[in-house]
Amino acid sequence: MPMSKDFEKRLLAILPQVIEKFGTPFHIYDEQGICEGLRRLNGAFASHELPFKEFYAVKALPKPAIMEIIKREGCGFDCSSIPELRLARNAGARPGDIMFTSNNTSLKEFREALDHGGCILNLDGIEYIEKVKSLGAFPELICFRLNPGDRKTDNEVNSIIGKPKESKYGVPIENIVTAYRLAKEAGAKSFGLHTMVCSNDRDYKHMVATFKLLLEVAEQLEKELGIVLEFVNVGGGVGIPYRPDDTEFDIEAFAKDCSALADEFESKHDYVPRIFMESGRWVTGQHGVLVNRVINTYDKYKKFVGVEVAMPALMRPGMYEVYHHCTLLNSDGSPIIEGSRPLVQVTVAGSICENCDVLARDIWLPEPHEGDLIVTHTTGAHGTAMCFNYNGRTRIQELLNYIMGYVRRICRAETDDDLEVRHRDLEGEEHVIKV
Repeated sequence: MPMSKDFEKRLLAILPQVIEKFGTPFHIYDEQGICEGLRRLNGAFASHELPFKEFYAVKALPKPAIMEIIKREGCGFDCSSIPELRLARNAGARPGDIMFTSNNTSLKEFREALDHGGCILNLDGIEYIEKVKSLGAFPELICFRLNPGDRKTDNEVNSIIGKPKESKYGVPIENIVTAYRLAKEAGAKSFGLHTMVCSNDRDYKHMVATFKLLLEVAEQLEKELGIVLEFVNVGGGVGIPYRPDDTEFDIEAFAKDCSALADEFESKHDYVPRIFMESGRWVTGQHGVLVNRVINTYDKYKKFVGVEVAMPALMRPGMYEVYHHCTLLNSDGSPIIEGSRPLVQVTVAGSICENCDVLARDIWLPEPHEGDLIVTHTTGAHGTAMCFNYNGRTRIQELLNYIMGYVRRICRAETDDDLEVRHRDLEGEEHVIKV
């Protein structure tokens, strides 16, 4: 199942009390699952004595309470905006714990990245070298994001950037040596290399190919510029099972194959760069669910189940037409006895004035009744982070199930008043220009 059996067991044991306390709808996240996953990830590389660090992709679930857990497990943070930088620093991240990977970056963003002790700056293009220089002393440690162009990486079957040559991301591989030469001339003394060419990919061999490509470029940089890379970052994109029959990404096999490549590289060059990753979805995705209540059932040309909230709480099914597994429960949160209701095919929909406002299309569930609960699985990444307020719909509350045996609200629901605040107090002269 997309939600692990252990998470499901923990959730069902507390769900009636949680609903009584907090009402519905809500997202709820599982601290124990997040911690166990990170320990598995770190352990996979530690078992091969590979120098490794995970930089959690903050964009996946930018919540202070979640980031505190991730920081406690020894991870850093991958940030792409000023708010994400501030969240990371507020979570206790030091400069070496933060990678700032942005694109189309403004001077304001670079300034924030370099303030407060700085960070690991990952530049998306050669043109940003001069912009960074204009802000003062050039960072001693610099990284570039690589666009592999036509270089084969075995990732073509699942590429987040489509055809690399049409992408807005990264330094073209033909210009990568020039980028490092200019950075070295600007004052950089140590270097890293980054790329990201896949999204939600569950075939670990594709990520191994990415690591191999980065090592090949590392070899080129050493040969042509005498640069010995401090680290290579294989990016994110590690996938998770959304469907019950999906296979998992094999973290252990990935670490093993990376170890073999690292050993081969070290035998030739007498060093091996540290391995960084920036997984987001893999860290939190399976450890969150959306709990919703059925408010209507109705027939059109097909059967619909109307729930309290859909796209404003989870945009992925409507935006990408992807699958999220759903479970129907009784109104009090208890499981429905198998066979006690006929199975029916339904589409789970919300109230937004868009036909794509759905959580699931044409799925089979026990016949839903008004008041029942629908649990949508794998909402712990790219769920609330992508929410919006179309039709004046407000974003919902978020809860965290702590290992210590309590559930806490970690983000309150928006109110109608929250949406109105930005339209108030605009009478002053600073808000007007005569034309």
